Amino acid sequence: MSLSLYQSTVQCYEQTISALLTCLNKGRKFCADNNINRNKLTDSRLHESMLPLHFQIITMVHFSEGAIKAAEKGVVGGPDMALEFDYDGLQAYLESSLVRIGAFEASEINALAGGEVIFTYEGIILPFTTEDFFVTYALPNFYFHATVAYSILRSLGVPVGIANYIGRVKTTPSLNIATQSHQYTGAEYLNFLEELSSS
Repeated sequence: MSLSLYQSTVQCYEQTISALLTCLNKGRKFCADNNINRNKLTDSRLHESMLPLHFQIITMVHFSEGAIKAAEKGVVGGPDMALEFDYDGLQAYLESSLVRIGAFEASEINALAGGEVIFTYEGIILPFTTEDFFVTYALPNFYFHATVAYSILRSLGVPVGIANYIGRVKTTPSLNIATQSHQYTGAEYLNFLEELSSS
């Protein structure tokens, strides 16, 4: 059975954004424990040629919530480079976006299938079907910037590991596994990874 548009977009966005919010919370605690001004993290980069954490979070929102809005309108441009947040504001921006993404009904998102999205930016025009826009453009961009955001925090010493990047996976109990075997839920597996990374 193929995934619905809702499953391949909203559910993916919710999992990764929730995970990144955990990373930002860990960044907040790390700064408090080490007497570091957390606002310095917003301007931190993996390399001088790359854009800072602030841009990575803004762009995550652009290619998640913004991508859904683009699919509704049929057109999308680049992220809003005029936005300016301190660390707390950046985290609140991502949190509020997650709430709005979670408010979408599956029927709303699935109804967007079969449409088109036109990307236009500085003279570049890329026409997509809605499905191709998400699968080949919005989602790869979203995951790239999520990865860079995670990597910036990790490079600064924030104690995040793979559990904090993956987040809570969605499991479904199987009838093909012996009843005496414990089948982990997504929450249990996340706790297992957390314990593994801290041992």
